Amino acid sequence: MYINHATQAELTEAFAATRMAGPLFHQFCALPVCEKMQPEECMQLFHCFDVVAVSAGEVIYEADSKSDNTIRLIVEGRAEVSSSLMSIYGHLGAGDLFGLFSFLDEDRLHSGTVKAESDMILLCINRDYFNLITVEDAKLGNLLLRSMFRLLSHMSLKMENEYVAMRHYIAGRHG
Repeated sequence: MYINHATQAELTEAFAATRMAGPLFHQFCALPVCEKMQPEECMQLFHCFDVVAVSAGEVIYEADSKSDNTIRLIVEGRAEVSSSLMSIYGHLGAGDLFGLFSFLDEDRLHSGTVKAESDMILLCINRDYFNLITVEDAKLGNLLLRSMFRLLSHMSLKMENEYVAMRHYIAGRHG
């Protein structure tokens, strides 16, 4: 009988290589969150997330509901965002993040309802695991923080562009 005496480091390296070869990792690397990262940083960040599949029509969370303190990054699929009055006011797709504000402010309720328009693949991390990472591995915690700030900056820029477009539209109609 053959006994493989692989070390923990060898097994970890083999596991990482397997995940790096997968299509989900390649989709993740193509997202804006990874655009300024080295491949090894992308792999470290990717390992922090849980992969969650969501079916079309499934409500991920409701407006005004208590937060589960989880950030969700869309890798594949689309979602609609609506108010508590059920007015759709936005759509999210690959590379978009949601749940960040209620992740950062643990007492904050969800501001909108998020419902899958199509089957989705999400990468998720909850606050407890994030806190553990920042305590156990400061370098990885810093990488997570930088990626969150990058996503937050991307969201802010997107809102600024939408605001400018709205102002131009209104000025054109009433100017």
